Amino acid sequence: MIKKNDAINSLRPDSEWVMHDDNVEEIIWITKGVTPLTTAEVEAEMVRLEVVAVDADAAKAADRESAMSKLSALGL
Repeated sequence: MIKKNDAINSLRPDSEWVMHDDNVEEIIWITKGVTPLTTAEVEAEMVRLEVVAVDADAAKAADRESAMSKLSALGL
């Protein structure tokens, strides 16, 4: 499961920040010059990262199935 901090780190890599009470709108940005995020931006990134993770898992499963089929065809 993708968490808010995963999304924040994805959207603002190489930045340092502190968030209290899981409130994106009140993040304290330690790194200077960082554009603040909205809750909507973070939630959208969480959805995007979840889709990426699901797609990666599906591709991994498909690759494994393909490999198993090839081994089976070789009689292994």
